[in-house]
Amino acid sequence: MTTAVGASKNSPMSVHVPALPLEVDPLIAEAKQRARRRRLIGLVLVVVLGAVVGGTFALRSSGGAVGVCSVPSASWRERSLPRTGMSEATVVLTNFRFGRMDDVYGLASPLRWPPRGVMVAVSNEGPAATPPFRRVLRVAATDFRGFEGMRRPAANIAIRSQGRVLDAYVEVGSVTAATVAAANAALAGVHVCRA
Repeated sequence: MTTAVGASKNSPMSVHVPALPLEVDPLIAEAKQRARRRRLIGLVLVVVLGAVVGGTFALRSSGGAVGVCSVPSASWRERSLPRTGMSEATVVLTNFRFGRMDDVYGLASPLRWPPRGVMVAVSNEGPAATPPFRRVLRVAATDFRGFEGMRRPAANIAIRSQGRVLDAYVEVGSVTAATVAAANAALAGVHVCRA
Protein backbone atom coordinates (compact mmCIF):
# COMPACT_ATOMS: atom_id res chain seq x y z
CA MET A 1 0.00 0.00 0.00
CA THR A 2 1.32 3.41 -0.95
CA THR A 3 0.56 6.58 1.04
CA ALA A 4 0.57 10.10 -0.26
CA VAL A 5 3.30 12.43 0.84
CA GLY A 6 2.33 14.09 4.08
CA ALA A 7 -0.69 11.85 4.51
CA SER A 8 -1.08 9.67 7.53
CA LYS A 9 -2.16 6.09 7.43
CA ASN A 10 -5.48 6.95 9.10
CA SER A 11 -6.44 9.85 6.80
CA PRO A 12 -5.72 9.37 3.09
CA MET A 13 -5.15 13.09 2.12
CA SER A 14 -4.83 15.22 5.24
CA VAL A 15 -2.01 17.70 5.35
CA HIS A 16 -1.02 19.51 8.51
CA VAL A 17 -0.17 23.23 8.04
CA PRO A 18 1.33 24.91 11.10
CA ALA A 19 -0.28 28.19 12.24
CA LEU A 20 1.75 31.40 11.80
CA PRO A 21 3.69 32.36 14.89
CA LEU A 22 2.15 35.24 16.87
CA GLU A 23 5.11 37.53 16.07
CA VAL A 24 4.35 37.53 12.32
CA ASP A 25 0.88 39.17 12.50
CA PRO A 26 2.17 42.53 13.89
CA LEU A 27 4.96 42.52 11.30
CA ILE A 28 2.43 42.16 8.50
CA ALA A 29 0.32 44.97 9.97
CA GLU A 30 3.39 47.19 10.24
CA ALA A 31 4.39 46.45 6.64
CA LYS A 32 0.89 47.39 5.46
CA GLN A 33 1.06 50.64 7.46
CA ARG A 34 4.45 51.53 5.94
CA ALA A 35 3.05 50.84 2.47
CA ARG A 36 0.11 53.18 3.16
CA ARG A 37 2.52 55.89 4.38
CA ARG A 38 4.66 55.54 1.24
CA ARG A 39 1.57 55.90 -0.96
CA LEU A 40 0.46 58.97 1.03
CA ILE A 41 3.92 60.57 0.82
CA GLY A 42 4.00 59.86 -2.92
CA LEU A 43 0.60 61.51 -3.34
CA VAL A 44 1.70 64.58 -1.34
CA LEU A 45 4.87 64.88 -3.43
CA VAL A 46 2.84 64.71 -6.65
CA VAL A 47 0.48 67.45 -5.40
CA VAL A 48 3.37 69.70 -4.26
CA LEU A 49 5.27 69.19 -7.50
CA GLY A 50 2.12 70.00 -9.47
CA ALA A 51 1.62 73.20 -7.47
CA VAL A 52 5.22 74.28 -8.03
CA VAL A 53 5.08 73.59 -11.76
CA GLY A 54 1.69 75.29 -12.05
CA GLY A 55 2.87 78.31 -10.05
CA THR A 56 6.01 78.64 -12.15
CA PHE A 57 3.97 78.47 -15.35
CA ALA A 58 1.50 81.04 -14.02
CA LEU A 59 4.30 83.43 -13.07
CA ARG A 60 6.02 83.09 -16.43
CA SER A 61 2.82 83.46 -18.40
CA SER A 62 1.80 86.58 -16.45
CA GLY A 63 5.16 88.27 -16.90
CA GLY A 64 6.19 87.48 -13.31
CA ALA A 65 4.79 88.72 -10.06
CA VAL A 66 7.08 91.63 -9.30
CA GLY A 67 7.53 92.56 -5.66
CA VAL A 68 9.76 94.73 -3.55
CA CYS A 69 12.64 93.40 -1.45
CA SER A 70 15.14 94.90 0.96
CA VAL A 71 18.50 94.19 2.50
CA PRO A 72 18.20 95.75 5.96
CA SER A 73 21.11 96.06 8.37
CA ALA A 74 21.12 93.92 11.51
CA SER A 75 19.58 96.63 13.70
CA TRP A 76 16.50 97.05 11.44
CA ARG A 77 13.29 95.08 11.55
CA GLU A 78 11.50 94.14 8.33
CA ARG A 79 8.01 93.06 7.37
CA SER A 80 7.10 92.21 3.80
CA LEU A 81 3.55 92.25 2.58
CA PRO A 82 2.83 90.35 -0.65
CA ARG A 83 0.69 91.78 -3.41
CA THR A 84 -3.01 91.15 -2.89
CA GLY A 85 -6.09 92.20 -4.79
CA MET A 86 -6.38 95.29 -2.61
CA SER A 87 -2.76 96.38 -2.16
CA GLU A 88 0.63 96.31 -3.84
CA ALA A 89 3.68 94.42 -2.60
CA THR A 90 5.21 96.47 0.21
CA VAL A 91 8.23 96.22 2.49
CA VAL A 92 8.20 98.04 5.83
CA LEU A 93 11.41 98.73 7.76
CA THR A 94 11.93 100.23 11.23
CA ASN A 95 14.87 100.77 13.51
CA PHE A 96 12.64 100.14 16.55
CA ARG A 97 9.99 97.60 17.56
CA PHE A 98 7.05 97.25 15.15
CA GLY A 99 3.55 98.07 16.19
CA ARG A 100 0.37 97.29 14.31
CA MET A 101 0.55 97.15 10.52
CA ASP A 102 -2.78 98.83 9.88
CA ASP A 103 -3.06 102.61 9.54
CA VAL A 104 -0.86 103.04 6.45
CA TYR A 105 1.47 100.11 7.22
CA GLY A 106 1.99 101.42 10.75
CA LEU A 107 3.05 104.92 9.66
CA ALA A 108 -0.08 106.52 11.14
CA SER A 109 -0.24 104.34 14.26
CA PRO A 110 -0.13 105.97 17.71
CA LEU A 111 3.08 104.15 18.70
CA ARG A 112 5.49 105.79 21.10
CA TRP A 113 8.44 106.43 18.84
CA PRO A 114 11.96 106.90 20.07
CA PRO A 115 13.43 110.31 19.10
CA ARG A 116 15.67 108.60 16.50
CA GLY A 117 12.90 106.29 15.33
CA VAL A 118 12.58 105.79 11.56
CA MET A 119 9.91 103.86 9.64
CA VAL A 120 10.10 103.27 5.89
CA ALA A 121 7.32 101.75 3.76
CA VAL A 122 8.06 101.13 0.07
CA SER A 123 5.36 99.80 -2.27
CA ASN A 124 5.77 98.44 -5.78
CA GLU A 125 2.98 100.32 -7.54
CA GLY A 126 3.48 98.56 -10.88
CA PRO A 127 3.96 100.37 -14.19
CA ALA A 128 1.88 103.37 -13.05
CA ALA A 129 3.01 106.88 -14.02
CA THR A 130 2.89 109.04 -10.92
CA PRO A 131 5.26 112.00 -11.15
CA PRO A 132 7.47 113.46 -9.78
CA PHE A 133 10.18 110.83 -9.92
CA ARG A 134 13.63 110.83 -8.47
CA ARG A 135 16.65 108.98 -9.77
CA VAL A 136 17.30 107.13 -6.50
CA LEU A 137 15.35 106.35 -3.33
CA ARG A 138 16.84 109.05 -1.15
CA VAL A 139 15.28 111.69 1.11
CA ALA A 140 16.50 115.07 2.26
CA ALA A 141 15.56 116.96 5.43
CA THR A 142 13.48 119.37 3.30
CA ASP A 143 11.30 116.45 2.06
CA PHE A 144 9.72 115.94 5.49
CA ARG A 145 6.34 117.59 5.59
CA GLY A 146 3.14 116.67 7.31
CA PHE A 147 0.82 114.16 5.66
CA GLU A 148 -2.79 113.61 6.57
CA GLY A 149 -3.08 110.99 9.27
CA MET A 150 0.62 110.85 10.08
CA ARG A 151 1.59 112.09 13.52
CA ARG A 152 5.29 112.74 12.91
CA PRO A 153 7.37 114.33 10.11
CA ALA A 154 6.94 112.31 6.92
CA ALA A 155 8.30 112.34 3.38
CA ASN A 156 7.00 110.75 0.18
CA ILE A 157 9.22 110.02 -2.83
CA ALA A 158 8.94 107.81 -5.90
CA ILE A 159 11.33 106.37 -8.48
CA ARG A 160 11.08 104.23 -11.60
CA SER A 161 12.97 100.95 -11.36
CA GLN A 162 12.87 98.21 -14.02
CA GLY A 163 9.69 99.68 -15.48
CA ARG A 164 7.96 99.74 -12.08
CA VAL A 165 7.15 102.60 -9.72
CA LEU A 166 8.53 102.31 -6.20
CA ASP A 167 6.56 104.65 -3.94
CA ALA A 168 8.25 105.30 -0.58
CA TYR A 169 6.93 106.88 2.62
CA VAL A 170 9.43 107.72 5.34
CA GLU A 171 8.40 108.85 8.81
CA VAL A 172 10.81 109.90 11.58
CA GLY A 173 10.49 110.73 15.28
CA SER A 174 12.26 114.00 14.59
CA VAL A 175 14.10 115.38 11.58
CA THR A 176 17.80 115.28 12.35
CA ALA A 177 20.91 114.47 10.33
CA ALA A 178 20.99 111.05 12.07
CA THR A 179 17.37 110.11 11.23
CA VAL A 180 17.71 111.27 7.62
CA ALA A 181 20.92 109.25 7.26
CA ALA A 182 19.24 106.19 8.81
CA ALA A 183 16.29 106.51 6.45
CA ASN A 184 18.60 106.75 3.43
CA ALA A 185 20.59 103.72 4.62
CA ALA A 186 17.34 101.70 4.76
CA LEU A 187 16.15 103.00 1.37
CA ALA A 188 19.48 102.07 -0.24
CA GLY A 189 18.75 98.38 0.33
CA VAL A 190 15.26 98.44 -1.25
CA HIS A 191 14.87 97.14 -4.79
CA VAL A 192 12.44 95.58 -7.25
CA CYS A 193 12.43 91.79 -7.10
CA ARG A 194 10.39 88.79 -8.09
CA ALA A 195 7.97 88.06 -5.28
